[in-house]
Amino acid sequence: MIYLYADLIIDISGDGWKHPEQVPRHLHRSCRENPLLWTLCQSLTFTLYGLGKGERAWALLHLALEHMSSYTRLVLGSYPYSYSLYLPRVIDVLGDFETGPLQNFQTLGLKGVSTHGDSLCQTKLQKKAGTAPFTKLKLRCFLLTPRTLEALVRWPKRLEAFELKFSFGDDYAEMGLYTEWTLSIFKQILAIHRSTLRSINLYAVCISRLAGFDLCEFESLEKLSLSSACTGHQYPVRDHMIGVLTNLLAPRLRVFHWDLTLQDQQHCEGLDGFGQEEEDWLRALVREALARGCPLQRIEIKFTPDSGHNFNGIYPWDRMDALGADLRPYGIKVYYNPPSISRDEFLDIVKSTKRWEAYRDLNLGK
Repeated sequence: MIYLYADLIIDISGDGWKHPEQVPRHLHRSCRENPLLWTLCQSLTFTLYGLGKGERAWALLHLALEHMSSYTRLVLGSYPYSYSLYLPRVIDVLGDFETGPLQNFQTLGLKGVSTHGDSLCQTKLQKKAGTAPFTKLKLRCFLLTPRTLEALVRWPKRLEAFELKFSFGDDYAEMGLYTEWTLSIFKQILAIHRSTLRSINLYAVCISRLAGFDLCEFESLEKLSLSSACTGHQYPVRDHMIGVLTNLLAPRLRVFHWDLTLQDQQHCEGLDGFGQEEEDWLRALVREALARGCPLQRIEIKFTPDSGHNFNGIYPWDRMDALGADLRPYGIKVYYNPPSISRDEFLDIVKSTKRWEAYRDLNLGK
């Protein structure tokens, strides 16, 4: 019974809450007839079109929070690509953690935070700093300013995991109030929890620049996840760049996750997305980790290239395997997601590319 109600997802669009589908109607009937079922919910994901300033939407959410007091994970989101989640109302609805129904929840997720209410958020959160019980904060499409993000990060007593994906709309069209995010800004914001943070995940959030992103004081950090666009790895590794690589190596860092997904609405990454530059960058990072006694044990690579690109080079996953073989004697393992292009498909692409190059060269010769 507990597994049927432990993880509830409410996703309503358009007139869905006026004319709900069969499943939510049955859920409502069951919980109304047996109120004890409400207490079994441990994770609530609430996505509602109109979760901006619409009073009826917030009344529905408030009712859910009032009756589901035992869950540990709460995710609030506006409908995809609407970016209408009004953060001041989130702050109000969550209420007083010391006496309210949400004293034990651990994870807060917010998706599609709108550009409205920036100053108001700062005012409301300033009074609540250090009062929230959640230890994990996960954000997607956060369109407000660094000051508001800092106030939001200061809300919990302690923070163990922080994730932010997209400081703009994930439709790559909607812009946030602030467009000059850098890793240095995130370091300054997160520094208040440097003794407790164990995981940091940043994707599609900033200008490609590692300068100022010094994690050496983050004494509990065990996992760092960055998108490749954040790292500026496309340039040859020079001696003067070693310092910024060293800054990534927190004293207890065990896992480095590198997401090579191309941040582009219309195009996917190609087979050249993991080449010599990427391999050299990872090798330089590992050399610094070994030289400084960093307990790095695991490198994770997310790479899902598309087959619709010409390519005449080394099979990228052979590079990763070679890297893993070289690092294995040092106790460091390399992991990657299953290849999106098989070796046979790769050989066909290379063969086709060579034919195209020969045809091109022949015509240029004329």
